[in-house]
Amino acid sequence: RGSCSLSWHLFSWAVRGGEMAHSMERKAAEDMPWYSKIGAAVRKGVHGGPCQEDWMVNHGDRVHPASIGDAPGTPRQWHCFAFADAMEEGAAVGLPTPLVEAPSPTEAREQRCTVVRNAARTSYKLQNEVGETVLLAKMEADGCRFDIFVGAVADGAENSPLAMLGPSFTLSASSSARTTWTLTSARCERCQLRGSRQCGKRELMRLLHYSEAIGDGQAFCIDVELPHVQEDGSPAVICERCGDARPPAEVALTAKRPRWNPKHRSLTLDFYSRCSMASAKNFQLEDPKAPASRPGKYTLLFGKIAENRFTLDYRHPLGMVQAFAAALSASHWK
Repeated sequence: RGSCSLSWHLFSWAVRGGEMAHSMERKAAEDMPWYSKIGAAVRKGVHGGPCQEDWMVNHGDRVHPASIGDAPGTPRQWHCFAFADAMEEGAAVGLPTPLVEAPSPTEAREQRCTVVRNAARTSYKLQNEVGETVLLAKMEADGCRFDIFVGAVADGAENSPLAMLGPSFTLSASSSARTTWTLTSARCERCQLRGSRQCGKRELMRLLHYSEAIGDGQAFCIDVELPHVQEDGSPAVICERCGDARPPAEVALTAKRPRWNPKHRSLTLDFYSRCSMASAKNFQLEDPKAPASRPGKYTLLFGKIAENRFTLDYRHPLGMVQAFAAALSASHWK
């Protein structure tokens, strides 16, 4: 009886093993066309075959997921191992909300940062009060675009995990005149929170530059447009995929005008001991609707304190990246 029982179990295992093998073969046969498609796309990319994606032209050794499926066309899809490395280093980029959200309107003290420019004037670091690099902006050769990365990406480190994941924000001018700038987030956090497979880009701010005659001088001025505040107190989301209806543009902040000093025949503006060197790039922003009787209540102050070093103070309604972008937009002032 024991021998018969053992034989029956062996027979059952053999049958089950055969069924499993057949199931695996059927599954492999079903998946083979998909793997063949991937292989063909890889061969096309590696050997420089024709491809309609611009990304493939510059990165012929990698495959754009659009050619093999419906994966989002973002750098994270190409550099998944770099993304994993960044996560292990504690440097992976998450939601940009903390960098976009403004401090509380009831907070009395301004947020104080430092902007450090490299000697070639092609990159700018934003450091917090303890000297940590929070944001880094790299300027295109024509000066009409800044790619803003979260964290420190050293010059020439294009293959570092953070650089390979692409910029988190972009500040771009509408023309070579550089009078209109738009700050966008590469990935809309509301799309991400909703689990959208395809995330849109979120517009965070617009800056309008112009000059204004004051006395015998010309002052550089900026008007800042921010998304309007909704009934619940949150800013509207201007996104190409999930955005709210765009309201009429409204100037939220404007440059604080200097005064003409006839004795020194120059424009003067009080920087409250926060700025120690004269520069055409020094400016302040204020609420145009705020009472004029509040001395020192600037919303943003940007001023030179040393060679290639600037102080950057900001308050509500600006977040850190908006304040940094306003300062970057003035980099061409002379």
